[in-house]
Formats: sequence, structure tokens, C-alpha cells
Amino acid sequence: MNRAEALAVLQSAGEHVSHHELGPLTAEAELQALGLDSVQLLEMITVAEHSIGLRLPDEAFGRVRTVGDLCEVLMAAAPERQAGTR
Repeated sequence: MNRAEALAVLQSAGEHVSHHELGPLTAEAELQALGLDSVQLLEMITVAEHSIGLRLPDEAFGRVRTVGDLCEVLMAAAPERQAGTR
């Protein structure tokens, strides 16, 4: 999985949870600035996990503050997608 794919997964998950368009996500965007409460943010992560078919390790979220940080977690969890295999 590359960054563009990770951003697309998060965009879709965020819009699914919030029931509205979030606007284009950027790696620099703070997660708190998305307008999602903490429960919605957890739901967004769950939807993203289901989308990529993986469970993300809880300890990976300790330092996640931006959309880019969350992209890194997704890319690390799906390394085979980074290499282009599906």
C-alpha cells in the first residue's frame, strides 16, 4: 500500500463514519481537525481496518496525531501492498 492508497482508504472511512464529505485529506492534517469526535475516530480506524482486511496493532496509535501518521500505520500493516502485490 502506498500513501495515495492509504489516504483514499482513510478518506472513504472518514466520510463513511461522519456521513459527509471531509474534503481532500492531506498527510499534514491533524486528526482532531477532521471534525470527528474520539468515538468517530475509532470507528474510522475500524472501517479502514475492514477495508484493508487487517487488524492494526493498538500500540501503533500512541503517536498518531496527523492523517500522515495514520497513513504510516496503514502502510506498515500492509507491506505487501506497498510492494505492489494484491
